[in-house]
Amino acid sequence: MVSPRRFRAVSLDLWFTALYYPSDLDNRWREDRLRALGELLRSKTGENLDPTDIESAVVAVDAELELHGKNTGLVDPQALVLGYAEKLGADLTLPPNRAGQLYSSVGLAEHPPTVNPELANLVRALEARNLPVIAITNTGRRGETWREFFRARAGLRFQHVIASCEVGRAKPKPEIFIEASRRLGIPLEEILHVGDRWELDIDGALRSGCGAVLYRGLWSYYPPGMYPETDPALLNNPNVLTIERLDELLTSPWLSEFGPRG
Repeated sequence: MVSPRRFRAVSLDLWFTALYYPSDLDNRWREDRLRALGELLRSKTGENLDPTDIESAVVAVDAELELHGKNTGLVDPQALVLGYAEKLGADLTLPPNRAGQLYSSVGLAEHPPTVNPELANLVRALEARNLPVIAITNTGRRGETWREFFRARAGLRFQHVIASCEVGRAKPKPEIFIEASRRLGIPLEEILHVGDRWELDIDGALRSGCGAVLYRGLWSYYPPGMYPETDPALLNNPNVLTIERLDELLTSPWLSEFGPRG
């Protein structure tokens, strides 16, 4: 393995690195979001909207996004709610900013994902070394929504959570990693990104100039058929450390030189 660079910050992927969920949770969250739209939208005459009409509007807006090479993970929740309202010819029951906040967080309290039990020790150990810990994630929820989730559920504080819905670009695109560099105020080459998906987290981080660590500890929680198998040949890349537990980072040579400059 090549000698690791000096990194000054650690970025974590969210799904199947910091969090995981049962295979049916996406459907539950979809139901939660449809319910929330029923509370956030009213007809021009102030009446409740038909749930079937709401679901049809969501499908139509999502299809329009796909035609433009986008998905809901690339659009801020406030803009999504406004788009659904326009499609339905409906009014909001809350100011747009509050509607966006609610839509960003809906479902997390009712059906929360499970926080990786390995996460707390890693984050606190890195904080003790004065190393910023952030997350970079492809998600339709805002970064502050996730930061509050981790504070409330696990007592953990991420310095930043960079969400694709706020950046307008998702991993493996370099723009989302560049935004992390901008917020941290350090070069990309001094950020180490840890994630479970080769094409998104590893290839994306390396192409952006970050360091990369492939984490396999939660692969067993993948819903069947959700992700393609990782090419075993890729796991031999000397520029990528592969770990089964997050705490392996704390004793690896990749962290031996970490710490503030000076």
